[in-house]
Amino acid sequence: MKVLLLGLGRANIYVAQYLLERDYELYLYEENWNGLSEDAKSLLAEGKVKEYKDGDYEFVVSSPGFPDSKPIIQDLHKRGIEVIDEIEFTYNNLKNPRIIAVTGTNGKSTTAAMINSILNTAGINNFLGGNIAPGKPFSSVLFQEPYEYYVLEVSSFQLMRIKNFRPHIAILTNITIDHLNWHRDMNEYISAKKKIFMNQTNDDYALLNYDDERVRIISEELNSKKIFFGRNCYEGAWLDGMLHFHSEEIVSSEEIPLIGEHNRFNALAAIAAGKVLKISNDAIKNGLKNFKPLVHRLEDLGIIDGIRYINNSMSTNEASAIASFKAVVGNKIVIVGGRKKGDRCENYLRLLIKEAKAVVLLGENAEEIGQFFKENQYKNFVIAENMDDAISKAKGYAQQGDIIMLNPGFASFGHFRDFQERGEVFKNGVLKS
Repeated sequence: MKVLLLGLGRANIYVAQYLLERDYELYLYEENWNGLSEDAKSLLAEGKVKEYKDGDYEFVVSSPGFPDSKPIIQDLHKRGIEVIDEIEFTYNNLKNPRIIAVTGTNGKSTTAAMINSILNTAGINNFLGGNIAPGKPFSSVLFQEPYEYYVLEVSSFQLMRIKNFRPHIAILTNITIDHLNWHRDMNEYISAKKKIFMNQTNDDYALLNYDDERVRIISEELNSKKIFFGRNCYEGAWLDGMLHFHSEEIVSSEEIPLIGEHNRFNALAAIAAGKVLKISNDAIKNGLKNFKPLVHRLEDLGIIDGIRYINNSMSTNEASAIASFKAVVGNKIVIVGGRKKGDRCENYLRLLIKEAKAVVLLGENAEEIGQFFKENQYKNFVIAENMDDAISKAKGYAQQGDIIMLNPGFASFGHFRDFQERGEVFKNGVLKS
């Protein structure tokens, strides 16, 4: 049988290997030949995967980089050929997997990793992966022994193409403007997020951010059992100085090794997941206390020559950038900019005008942001040519006790391959400067 792969990146490489072991005939449609891994190039060189040609295919497995607006997708749809994502493919090829899936605009990775830490503390065999980066795609488990639970970060891109994927626990952290360069509009983006619940029954659980109005509206349509988390969700997971579940105190805010109220919300979602799985309060508490923060997310690089450096390269949208900026206390020189995803992030830029000591602009939209600053009479900014230049210019504004923070608010594409490369270049530049 013939199968078409759209892209042969980190997720589809496992799909290809799995199908080849079962004697499928594989074809590849690729738009980034130079970015292929050595494993992918070998499959092509050996003739195991052939270049795309027009024809009929049993089904198509797409990488996230192919929105429905792509001509190849539109052509496949017109011909009635099924297009699914790697998470759907993997789910369909496992035997009744128990899934804990996390989606939302922000907080997905941290929430999923917190749940993984809690399950590890409780001695529950689990896999952490999916869209989380750095990390392993869900398809990698096709070559592993079964896990008791699969903890997955899932994106709107992946959810757009699910049909059977059914998480036992589905978590929606929040919904704000993002990825409008991929989705047609905000309605499509919200619809994609909502699909995480579409196959759930009353035997499953939806964990929902009550403080997010869009999430509350979605909650009214669900078939699953609903548990809310938020500031005042006394029937669910809630916080004051402590993080609670119903009337039980679970852990204090100070014991969680992350800054920012947004991370307290991530922890509330993880607590709710732990309680659904009947994990003890002690294991939940210790799983959160011993949580190892993820790289590129408010990553404290330490103090060098009296200046503190923070790598928050993962901040690629306005809501994330604002929450992260507010979480860091002190005089901040901020490195900002990148590629727009359909939003100018003006609320974030106005916050910088009001509260940043200075801003260094780096990326495709640096000139555009600079013009916005000029129009708003903000003068403490400069445009950098590259990351080393950005660090150097930021240090020019800094005094002892100040903070230099990479908090872009925009995607990395253009100057960098992804947010991970951007963060690593920043870290290396800081350490050698």
